[in-house]
Amino acid sequence: MSAYFEIKDLLVGFRTFEETRPVLNIERLAIERGETYGLVGESGAGKTVLALTILGLLPKPAGVIQRGEIWFDGEDLLKKSESELASLYRGKRLAMIFQDPMSTLNPVFTVGQQIERVIEYHQGLRGHSRTQKAVELLEMVKLADAKNILKKYPHELSGGQRQRVVIAIALSCGAEFLIADEPTRNLDVTIQAGILQLIDELRKNLRITVLFIANNVSLVNVFCKRVGILYRGKLVEEGPSPLVIREPLHPYTQTLISALPRDRSERPRFSGFELKPEAPQGCPFYSRCPIGVEFCVQQQPRLEAVIRPEHKAACFLARSR
Repeated sequence: MSAYFEIKDLLVGFRTFEETRPVLNIERLAIERGETYGLVGESGAGKTVLALTILGLLPKPAGVIQRGEIWFDGEDLLKKSESELASLYRGKRLAMIFQDPMSTLNPVFTVGQQIERVIEYHQGLRGHSRTQKAVELLEMVKLADAKNILKKYPHELSGGQRQRVVIAIALSCGAEFLIADEPTRNLDVTIQAGILQLIDELRKNLRITVLFIANNVSLVNVFCKRVGILYRGKLVEEGPSPLVIREPLHPYTQTLISALPRDRSERPRFSGFELKPEAPQGCPFYSRCPIGVEFCVQQQPRLEAVIRPEHKAACFLARSR
């Protein structure tokens, strides 16, 4: 049986004057219905490109989907036309929370105008029914005094309030698959906790599936059931979140986790490494890998189970450690 959401052999690149440079190369990524899956990687790893590819928003002609399949509830999204994606999927069934609310919300329109416009476009509601639906959405994301919030402009709200408005817009049409692209990146730690708790409660109450994108591996440990580690567009490790954090198999994952302080008194630690020449035909992490050998230069490792069937790593040396 195929997964509710599944990516197969996806290769995405960007055209330059010289060539098409690969940005994503994902063998397989599967998410079950109702699950929260965490995707972790540093800036430039390809996380946001993946989200835009899923939604059919990859900037073209620079962005090129060279091959692959993205299956959502039995349908290959890459075979859908732009009109089909816009009318049947994007917004109605698939939605995205962007990392910067101020770049998502239009500063010249009130919160109410922006939410109601989306409701009218996708649900056809007008007048009082449309306004009442907007109030219900703001109350759903736990914004106090929702009627007053509708009259305010984005700059009159706090960062946490703006992010809750963005979540309300994303869910305004009943989306069942939510992509959260670093939704807490620009928020204070205490506000982050509230947003994460809200997303988790909405997932349970609305029975939605969440792809949670982050560059902080500690967030996914408490929020996501499973996690995938993305490096230069490739999944290098995948498994249950507690297992990946406690027993990381890939050297890159170990490097990420080594930077996490274990308590408040400890400063962040960074694994030192000596840069080696790039290996275009080999492992993408070879140039930074502290244990890489000559064999790692010759071919790219595949994401395979190592010790447990649910815990996978793309590393030739993972079995030997």
